Amino acid sequence: MPTHRFFAALGALTILTSVVLTGCTPAQPPAVAPTQPPTAALTKPSGGTLIYGSLWEPSALNPIVAPDVVTKWILETIFDGVIAINEKMEIIPELATSWDISPDGKVYTFKLRSDVKWHDGKELTAQDVKFTYDTIIDPNQPKTIAKSDYALVDKIEAVDPQTVRFVLKSANASFLSKLAVGIAPKHLLQGQEIATAAFNRKPVGTGPFKVEEWAAGQKVVLAANPNYFRGRPKLDRLIWQITPDSNVLTLQMLNGEVDCGQIINPKDLPKFKEKSNLRVYESIGANTYVGFNNEKEPFNDKRVRQALNYGLDKKAIIEKIVEGQGIQSTGEILANTWAYNPNVNKYDYDLAKAKALLDDAGWKVGASGIREKSGKPFKFVLLSNTGDKLREEIALFMRQQWKELGVDVEPQFLELNTFINERVLKSNFEAIFL
Repeated sequence: MPTHRFFAALGALTILTSVVLTGCTPAQPPAVAPTQPPTAALTKPSGGTLIYGSLWEPSALNPIVAPDVVTKWILETIFDGVIAINEKMEIIPELATSWDISPDGKVYTFKLRSDVKWHDGKELTAQDVKFTYDTIIDPNQPKTIAKSDYALVDKIEAVDPQTVRFVLKSANASFLSKLAVGIAPKHLLQGQEIATAAFNRKPVGTGPFKVEEWAAGQKVVLAANPNYFRGRPKLDRLIWQITPDSNVLTLQMLNGEVDCGQIINPKDLPKFKEKSNLRVYESIGANTYVGFNNEKEPFNDKRVRQALNYGLDKKAIIEKIVEGQGIQSTGEILANTWAYNPNVNKYDYDLAKAKALLDDAGWKVGASGIREKSGKPFKFVLLSNTGDKLREEIALFMRQQWKELGVDVEPQFLELNTFINERVLKSNFEAIFL
């Protein structure tokens, strides 16, 4: 896959996430009580079905090939990693019980749990861990995730059924955090083309839930794994219901057709807060940003990227579009994590500076009001995914702002999996809005 580098023009914007919890499927014991925090609510009473409303359908239920965040949310209920990252961004054991790092930082040795079984009853061993990461690294499997994260791996050894060792070419302080990928079963995937395996729609994992049904474009039904090594889940079923229109999803949450979901448009927040049967939980969510393909003109010129950044009023987006439910951050690292640096340049709105940078880069305003260079107008397509009305509104705002700079932007919206797999991962874009 071609390499690409993203410059975040809107990456300096973090949207606050609001999650709604309500009652659960009628005629069954409620899995979530609306007056309790989520963690406590899911511990009592047992049983029932929880319906989660989502705009997006997963791509492939295989941790080795699924690159998008949406799919990873579901994968975390089906698969387990060697380690996990908790809500405080701390590394904790999952399939591993302990690990040892050599003094030179190049050898990681993990002891694995001996009580873990795949959903088909087979025992998980170190061979499965070795297979998972060998497959990710394998150049003959081009569509596996995050190959560059494991470029320093020299070899992986299954020392015995419960011991696996990673040997690095050189020390890397971040390596341990990269081992949260769900482990895949060697006995079901060995020798297959991972990207197209039937397994990707009918996966077998070790996690708390098993895939019972995947109705394309409608829902993914997960059933409790009674043999989960941490104990059977409190819920009988978890349904990921797909509603690819944020306005429709909002109505479903308000009417109780789904039990919980993310409030996509902050303008809807008052509607949820005024309903006594709903509970809203707010937290710092995820960054949203514009990424430019720096290998294509004109984005290979830093002055152009900086101009588009200065020419976008992030504070106006926060105040007027997302109703104050956002913060201007400094990059892709969330403001509530230990690695966040508040002192990075935030590119505050400065239209005069933006225009000067474009002038300096040779992009002069033409007779039509659109900037030109060597007879070529400054225009590009901004790609994003369908269904998210808030994102569409922001994209139109950006188009108008950049028009004031003399830049012609055409927003286009694609189905999520097509957008990610065919355009983002293949670097087949000029600019993307994620």
